[in-house]
Amino acid sequence: METKTYILISVMVIMVMVAAYSINVVYAQQKPQIIQAIPGTLIYVPSGPNFNPYAPSNIVGSVATWVPLAFYNPFTGQFYPVLAKNWTIQILPNGSALFTIYLRKGLYWFNGSAVMPFTAWDVYAYFYIGMKAFWWYSPWINNSLADEDIRVLNNYTIQFLFQKWTTFIPYWMLPSWISTPYAVWKPIIDKLRTMNLTQAVKYSTNITEFVPSYWALSPYYLTYLSSTYIDITLEPMYYNGVPLLARWEEIFPFANWNDYNPTIVNWYVAGNTQAMSAFLAGKATWGGIGLSEQQVSVLNKSGVGVYLWFDYSAWGITITPYTFPFNIPEVRQALCDVINRSEVVAAWGLNYPMYAPEPAPPYTWSTYPPSVRQFLIPCEYNPSKAAQVLQKYGLYKKGGQWYLPNGTPLTITILGPSGWTDWMTMTSDAAEQLSAFGIKTQLIGQDVGIYWGTTFPKAQFEAAIAWLTFAKAYSSAWSFLSWPFWSFPEFNVSVPWTFQWPNGTCSPVYMPVIHTPYGPMTTPNGTIVWCINSTLGYINFT
Repeated sequence: METKTYILISVMVIMVMVAAYSINVVYAQQKPQIIQAIPGTLIYVPSGPNFNPYAPSNIVGSVATWVPLAFYNPFTGQFYPVLAKNWTIQILPNGSALFTIYLRKGLYWFNGSAVMPFTAWDVYAYFYIGMKAFWWYSPWINNSLADEDIRVLNNYTIQFLFQKWTTFIPYWMLPSWISTPYAVWKPIIDKLRTMNLTQAVKYSTNITEFVPSYWALSPYYLTYLSSTYIDITLEPMYYNGVPLLARWEEIFPFANWNDYNPTIVNWYVAGNTQAMSAFLAGKATWGGIGLSEQQVSVLNKSGVGVYLWFDYSAWGITITPYTFPFNIPEVRQALCDVINRSEVVAAWGLNYPMYAPEPAPPYTWSTYPPSVRQFLIPCEYNPSKAAQVLQKYGLYKKGGQWYLPNGTPLTITILGPSGWTDWMTMTSDAAEQLSAFGIKTQLIGQDVGIYWGTTFPKAQFEAAIAWLTFAKAYSSAWSFLSWPFWSFPEFNVSVPWTFQWPNGTCSPVYMPVIHTPYGPMTTPNGTIVWCINSTLGYINFT
């Protein structure tokens, strides 16, 4: 694993706002304004399902004016109740369990001109639709019984009956943002209630196309939206006599939002380089971006305050294993053996990289049984060994260039998100090493939105920059405790599966307890069925 250093930049001065916006509530006092430069691209379609959490094209995470049932701190293993004030778990004799969530009273949805009370029915809408139409939390909950097993006991209590219980469930459910007002989603819910599970799953496509109206459930609400800017504004203390910010201040008593201009401007600038330019030009006052030590020095000399923090993530290149010779596991391993990872991370100047030979969190490695570990292939810098592997499969080197058996030069094209300067710089070094070895390698940067929205998830590449994330914040439990390879691309089902497990099958692994830094976690029926194999083609540089 590599501990990758990113930079959080804050400028403690008042800047001039660069975007027009509308605010429904007027504040008299001028305060420092947060203008955040975001190194990414916002895909915004005015008539699209932007606030639909079930739509692949939603921008719920970008607008971010919703809060979870509870925040979770993976480093301390503690929850901070937000929408929920408490919850209980009752394990039943047959192994099923009742998960009951008790909600806070006196919270309201707000859209700038109207309010609606927040109740358990809003939580019901979020999970009922997900569980019945999208198979959420299967196999722990019987999705075909969603109508019976999700119960609103009163306006501020909701209960779930899980047919199988795992201690993961609270960590998955409680950090969920509730962004589904029942009144808005009632037409969808009413239709789902008339359907069996098969019909509901088919109807899920219609749900992803539903365009809900906007309602915020947080201290901030949306006041301006375009393909470049998202403005969110602090809610008023009271609106028509209804407590809004006054109630949020009870939940977050140490919040310092009143020290700043009530409107936060989120400015999408495409990449890290553009974000740095915005800071130097005084057009942005806040942001989190990846910079080299040299760039940090430039910002410091320019009067920009810089705070560095660690990013606990693994980074590397994933290879599409559909064409010769990359459909051969040993060849993909040879590519890994060609690259000096120390040189790669030095190209960017990472302060404290920590290397792990396998694409798995180091602290979990010893807990894997030998039957799993035998399939994970560690990387090592050994170009001579790599050359022998290529020759073994009929490739040959001539004039400093490797050729396929049919005489075609062996080349690789790597795609990456343009503007993500740290990733592109390190990958450029890796590409140069491959080219020096005799495999002509080209690195192409794509628009960030196209890369993450289309190219990467649809596996439209020969090789691409990839990463594995680890929990590092209150809202990160979902990424750490969910599907372990969530960030890898989907497989092209029209292409034959290229890998074979022992005897052609993938057998479940018996592991009744998974040991983590946050305590032991039991697994349903004592098994995990995630089949782990580094022959996926991931070159782990970290």
